[in-house]
Amino acid sequence: MVINFGKVVVVLLLIFIITFTLLSHRTILKFVYPIKYEEIIVREAKKYNLDPYLVISIIYVESKFNLEATSNKGARGLMQIMPETGKWIAEMINANGFHSDMLYNPEINIKYGTWYIAKLKNRFNDNIAAMLAAYNGGEGNVDKWLKNRDWDGSHANLDQIPFLETREYVHKVKKIYSRYRYIYER
Repeated sequence: MVINFGKVVVVLLLIFIITFTLLSHRTILKFVYPIKYEEIIVREAKKYNLDPYLVISIIYVESKFNLEATSNKGARGLMQIMPETGKWIAEMINANGFHSDMLYNPEINIKYGTWYIAKLKNRFNDNIAAMLAAYNGGEGNVDKWLKNRDWDGSHANLDQIPFLETREYVHKVKKIYSRYRYIYER
């Protein structure tokens, strides 16, 4: 039996085109922008009155859902929490027995990360740009920038943020946030 590879390729290409056409572009985008640990994220976001898509976007930018992610500065887990910050959060929420390896546990990492985001949300009066800048660049730095009028706290003026990494971080999370909302919101 002789196989005509040209016809096989054409048939496979037609199958691919038909399949691609039948799938919505949102379905395809879900492969690029997945949601992992959705149950934990939704539960913790709801507890703190946060948009779960914002939490998902932070996780996507911080670790791309890699539980074992560790930054060159030592931040750990999905939401890239520094061990010192994790210890402080554990004290604030009265969680006993904290050790830094616990930040690789998705339950703990997301719980601590959402608690911290909620704290920043309250501190910066629901200003997402300021919350994200503080999550990345530190609360003290954002306080200083706002007080000294180095930055007005708006997304429109992100270029005023003194730290390039923080400027890029805020922009990236907000962009990913809009994508997740577009893809998954009904």
